[in-house]
Amino acid sequence: MRWLLIMLLALFALLTAYGQFVILPERDADRGMIHAYWEMADHPQVAPLIVEYRAHYRSRFETDWEEMSDLLAAEQELHTASGERAVELRPMVERLRSEEATFRDWYNSTQPQRLDEIPRLVWATDANPARRLQCQLFREWHLEHYGTPVDIVTDASTRGKTKTTKMIIQCIAGTGPDIIESYGPAQLRQFVDSGIAIDITEEADAKNYGLDRIFPAAHSSLALDGRQYGFTCNVGYVVLLYHKDLFAQAGIPEPTGTWTIDELIKIGKKLEDRMPGRRRYALLGLHPWPMALADGGMFFNETGTVSFYNSPQTVRAFRAFQDLIYTHHLMPSPAETDSMSAAGGFGESNVRLFIRKAAAMTIGGRWDYATLAQYNRDRAIIPTIDRELAVEGIDDVRRTALERIRASLRVDVLKPLTDADDALMRSILTDADNERLLHIGVAHVPNVLGPPTYEAAGRVALVNRASPHVEYAKHFIEFLASEAYNEQINESFDSICGMPEFCLDDDGIAGPPKALPGLEDLDSQVFVDVMLTYAQPWELSPFVGRQRYGELVGKVMEQLQNETLSPAETARLCEDRINDQIRQNLIRDDALRARWEALTGIAFDPEIPLRAHFTSQHGEPR
Repeated sequence: MRWLLIMLLALFALLTAYGQFVILPERDADRGMIHAYWEMADHPQVAPLIVEYRAHYRSRFETDWEEMSDLLAAEQELHTASGERAVELRPMVERLRSEEATFRDWYNSTQPQRLDEIPRLVWATDANPARRLQCQLFREWHLEHYGTPVDIVTDASTRGKTKTTKMIIQCIAGTGPDIIESYGPAQLRQFVDSGIAIDITEEADAKNYGLDRIFPAAHSSLALDGRQYGFTCNVGYVVLLYHKDLFAQAGIPEPTGTWTIDELIKIGKKLEDRMPGRRRYALLGLHPWPMALADGGMFFNETGTVSFYNSPQTVRAFRAFQDLIYTHHLMPSPAETDSMSAAGGFGESNVRLFIRKAAAMTIGGRWDYATLAQYNRDRAIIPTIDRELAVEGIDDVRRTALERIRASLRVDVLKPLTDADDALMRSILTDADNERLLHIGVAHVPNVLGPPTYEAAGRVALVNRASPHVEYAKHFIEFLASEAYNEQINESFDSICGMPEFCLDDDGIAGPPKALPGLEDLDSQVFVDVMLTYAQPWELSPFVGRQRYGELVGKVMEQLQNETLSPAETARLCEDRINDQIRQNLIRDDALRARWEALTGIAFDPEIPLRAHFTSQHGEPR
């Protein structure tokens, strides 16, 4: 009997899991499409259907159309609500589900195509929560622009630099996603060379989402040999973040414009002298690779046929990097970084170390806003709202507004508050509350010579040639050029969008970003300066992949960071390893060798080192 009970319990658990992870998700799979119809109810393409639905169910329709957004917000809030608020929200969520079921039944029984038969695209992307909203925007956009429903879901299982080969194999086998995501020029070439990515040049030009609408620094992430294969989801690069209060306490002006490593050393020493408490550092996250490129070092010549990384510029930048750690002690060594990370929790990132002020500055991206905002929310904003709600005699209007603000922030710090709610939130913060906030500034990354160089690359969506929904997938690429999508990227601090017309303003990022108190500079003019003046595409060679030369030089740079290699030896080893890899590739691949000889005008000799081979004919680079 005991074994029978155990078997029955196991069967029950299995059926419960099946229902939870298979049946329920499938049942709810059409909810995004239902909500898209509701959101577009007044649009000419959708209105006739909604009028028909409402006429048919007028006697049963309990919810005013305008209330739907309130019901959806209640569902989101319920995830974090408790106590009386949760009790209050549950009937609203039940009403939402009832309305969905009514609409679903009507639609499936009256329309030519059931909701579960609507074409559904699979988008191979990351697990960023913002993707849910972006999918919903696409459903609505497609109804508006094409008048037909198309659904979309995300899949993060095959996305990432280490999974490119897996995705290529799946696409060739006919089981890949409809929309592939590529990051940077190197991955783009892999998808193009494998025959998977569709050339969309003519469609892009005809529908006005060609290369002329993209930041020039991102062109190489979506185009190859003059042909366009996708469109940017966003553009990524890193800048310098700093604690404004630490600069103020030290009596040091905040950094403006471009600045040098020498200026960083002077400022950093003053900061460290005046930062009280345990050992703290001036800066985290600066890496020798971009330092060398910003100082004029280069991995390759213009044609990518040979590496000239061993140069005075590279050595000078590497020496400056080591001096920051071991001479001036302004940055932690790798061992010291590991020790700090262990003290704060296993694997603590630079941004987490920065938040607890282990350093005054760090290298980071606009995407770090979410982590910073969560800290400010939990540290100061929510406690301040709770304090106000506890005031005896608070009027109902003010209480309702504060509860709405608190609920919104708990669900998603990336969701902008209305102007009125934002003003109310700021008005209740006292000087003491503001002191608990992080106040973050944004500046250019310092460089040995001054003017910086930023490697920028685009996260790009491509159409899988083997997709059963190629035309709909092309519509998604077109959607990425829409104002709604690009404003959402800026608004959610998902780096920045790839289109200057939707991204840049006279005083920072355009559009509706509304940062939480203390984080306003995450909408800084610096982000504009980077893309307009200082951004450069990745350095690439057709004779060695970026991932491969990254692997080759990465181990060497680790030795530089640990001071087990000198700057000169590091530069020499990096160049030798890259050139040796190119030489081996030329030996193995006849077509590659022919291309190299055509570009250089030199007959390849495997016995001669590549640099010597090249300079014997063309001389040293200037």
